[in-house]
Amino acid sequence: MASRLPNYLVTATLARSATESAGPALLVVAVAVLGSATTGSYVAACMSASAALAGPVVGAQLDRSRHPRRAFAAFLVLMAVALASVSIVIGRGPLVVVLVLAAAAGLAYPAITGAWSAQLSRLVPADRLGHAYGYDAATYSIASVAAPPAAAALVAVYARAPLWMPAVLALLALLALTRMPLHPRDTGAASLPLTAALRDGVRALTRQPALRRSTVITTVGFAGTAAVFVAAPVLAQDRAGSLQFTGVILGTVAAGGVLSSAALTRWPVARPDRMVIGMTAVGGVCVLAIGLAPTVPLLLVAAFALGISEPPLLTAIFQVRIRESPEHVQSQVFTTAASLRTSAFAAATATCGWLLRDSVSAVILFGAGLHLAAVVIGLAAGPPLPPRRHWVRRR
Repeated sequence: MASRLPNYLVTATLARSATESAGPALLVVAVAVLGSATTGSYVAACMSASAALAGPVVGAQLDRSRHPRRAFAAFLVLMAVALASVSIVIGRGPLVVVLVLAAAAGLAYPAITGAWSAQLSRLVPADRLGHAYGYDAATYSIASVAAPPAAAALVAVYARAPLWMPAVLALLALLALTRMPLHPRDTGAASLPLTAALRDGVRALTRQPALRRSTVITTVGFAGTAAVFVAAPVLAQDRAGSLQFTGVILGTVAAGGVLSSAALTRWPVARPDRMVIGMTAVGGVCVLAIGLAPTVPLLLVAAFALGISEPPLLTAIFQVRIRESPEHVQSQVFTTAASLRTSAFAAATATCGWLLRDSVSAVILFGAGLHLAAVVIGLAAGPPLPPRRHWVRRR
């Protein structure tokens, strides 16, 4: 089964590069074709909102699918066709059509990110899952570093070209998917009505104490990282005197994630429950350090440290979800939890934008405060931390 991991990782990297590049591509094309960043933000927001709202249903449908490979293939095709269609329609047809197409592309996001991670337990032996999720976290880091700037750079070739990149990547992921031997589990999920499957997924998230704890912590804590993205342009101008330095700050965060992901492939997370709490606390300290850093070097060190904290947190989340969720709702648990994180991040971004009118310090304190609140609330919402090292067996 371990031999299936390379094929999984190739598919994951291509698919996640498609999702990571889609948002920036929509923004850049809107500016190039329509001359409006505001319109671009609306288009990108439609895709993000669709992804957040559709997560539970998409996950439930994948859990119930008798042919999961076909289901994943359908979502990849949907994303490719929708984004290619946006590149054709934008600036030539009604804006509402562009918004609908962007929303259609967003429907594929939960399937080829969170739900794809849920498939690892079907492909890798239980004693290798820790290492496998370390590699899986690396695919997110690589995609976030390489794909967005590559897509944006294509605007120099042709105004609509940035949207071609995620469409092509999705089709390449589709080709890689053909080599994946995915089969539905014999859990009776396929015979469950959709409403019953959704109800079971909600029960798993709310009634499994360890799963509830990790979901609460990561939802609230991830919202806190929005402070860095909102504050980065202001900090770039204040510390470096250049708005373009924003990319350096965010790129440094991503670079820390790549390094950390590489380390996890050799030293996997052994105690995921503790790691979720610990890395959320570390993230809060890093957010505070980014805002307080008086010099550019210290700012970049704090940004790099924030990036390092993210892959262990992501890997630990995946391990807890697989361990605690019933087999017939695992994809739904992944997609629903991801939808909660996305929604919380969007709400926190809007709040940070409002706080920025007062000062960047208010934004930073808000972000660090959310990390602290995540740890406190999460500890209150979950059971005592498991003392054992072996986490694979459910309690």
